[in-house]
Amino acid sequence: MAELLFDKEFLKKLENMAFLLKKARAGRYSGLHRSTRKGQSVEFADYRAYVAGDDFRQVDWNAYARLDKLFIKLFMEENDLSIHLLLDTSASMAWEGSLKYQLAKQLVGALGYLALVNMEQVGVIALKQGTSRVLPLQRGRNAISRLWGFLSQLEAGGETDLNISLRQTGKYIKSPGIAILLSDMLSPSGYQEGLKYLQHLGQQVVVLHILAPEERDPQLLGNFRLVDCETGLEKEVSITPILLKAYKDHLEAFISSSKQFCLSREITYHLVGSDDGLEDILLRSLRGAEVLV
Repeated sequence: MAELLFDKEFLKKLENMAFLLKKARAGRYSGLHRSTRKGQSVEFADYRAYVAGDDFRQVDWNAYARLDKLFIKLFMEENDLSIHLLLDTSASMAWEGSLKYQLAKQLVGALGYLALVNMEQVGVIALKQGTSRVLPLQRGRNAISRLWGFLSQLEAGGETDLNISLRQTGKYIKSPGIAILLSDMLSPSGYQEGLKYLQHLGQQVVVLHILAPEERDPQLLGNFRLVDCETGLEKEVSITPILLKAYKDHLEAFISSSKQFCLSREITYHLVGSDDGLEDILLRSLRGAEVLV
């Protein structure tokens, strides 16, 4: 579980953040997320740190007087907000030396932590061909160790057809909320129908498209035997500057089309490099993409 050993200072920074919803979603706890619906607060639940935009009427001024810090009181409401983290566990994510899978697991661990300390429901679905491993919806700080323990046991391998795997999430996603897909988007039949299905399930969809620098700018020239890490198929190729440029053009076109598709469907899309810093992604990039606030 070494990849999930987060620095305490980093976790403190996370606790001052929250998920930003573009669309109104009903939630079980008040003061946790942006929503135009107001529930009847009937029972005190917990505290969290104040973030810009919170309702000052929910600030615990007694705690402020004692600690000189702003905290929001959280109350139980009638409905639930669920956050599902969908992790691509295909072999291409764990391509040797790329660090894509390690970063994806770190992001799931950190986003799940953020949800749990904010009293949101969070679940994880590991996408894999055939069957998926699932951590059912959890809530509260006590679930953090279960979340990280679940992630530590996940291994990448085999093939994943995103259209098929995303449709299978309907077995586990039962209410409107947020679905965050972490994937390299490399799927034989595409991913578009799968993302549409998530929206059909009432999800606000976020795509974190994770690619390695070696994929975007490979430094290869000469004769090679290329092996598909998912299917095992081999192909002899002679990589020339012209072929390398054609590959890069094709990949950039794929990235552009992925982004345009998401924009056309009001899906939040963000391209992530596997060499990007975790803190930079969460505390800056995802804020800029209006995923977090």
